[in-house]
Amino acid sequence: MANELEQKLKLVRDVNRITGQEIIQQLFHQVLELHGDRINHDDPALFSGIALFENQPVTILSVDRGTSLTERIEKNGGAVRASGYRKALRSVELAEKFNRPVISFLNMPGADASLESENEGQSLMIAKMIAKMGQLKVPNLAVFIGEGHSGGALAFANSNRIVMFENGLFSVASPEAMSAILRKETVSEVVPMTAGKLQKMGLVDQIIKEDQDVISQVNTAIKTWLDDFNNLSSNELIKQRTEKFAHVLAYWDKMD
Repeated sequence: MANELEQKLKLVRDVNRITGQEIIQQLFHQVLELHGDRINHDDPALFSGIALFENQPVTILSVDRGTSLTERIEKNGGAVRASGYRKALRSVELAEKFNRPVISFLNMPGADASLESENEGQSLMIAKMIAKMGQLKVPNLAVFIGEGHSGGALAFANSNRIVMFENGLFSVASPEAMSAILRKETVSEVVPMTAGKLQKMGLVDQIIKEDQDVISQVNTAIKTWLDDFNNLSSNELIKQRTEKFAHVLAYWDKMD
């Protein structure tokens, strides 16, 4: 892999990296966690809840890898299971019903690829989540704190606005998986995945500098997003998402 990508991987996988839970604790009030998928499990990899952001009710989704070894095992390293996507889908459906904007904080390797999750309908749940987020009648925002790969991350990122920390990564698969599939070490030259490259493509709307003001920057990003999208109609929100991703596809075609 390229040196730049290796450095970013070390940073985003550091156990001391800020988590979605830490951001939620500092920026939101009256947080109420929602548990369970009403079928099988309550996936600990995915936090789902409702809260107040400066007196506005919002729905929050957060995927963290965990900091301690115990947490990482419990959260499956941030690999969301089928039950987690069912929980997320239930949460965004409630958000739409009660007119709450949706915010997703992401640091995950992708979806859980175990046989158990596949037997529980993993692929179907990811597809349903991607479709629902694209057609959501309330504003949605995705914040990539660390990395997010595959359809597992895209399920949360089909959003009106995408914000990435400057060392964040977002791609079709993890760098290791792409290196194995493409048989190339410098996968970053083949598949754009860094915040800067994705912003150039038009996929990422804002990059957060990783300095002492990171919480303040996230706070401002959320405020700006709400100001920009709160007054749009459901049809306008859906149209904006469609045009955003159509623009990205057009850019990608030109790269060929």
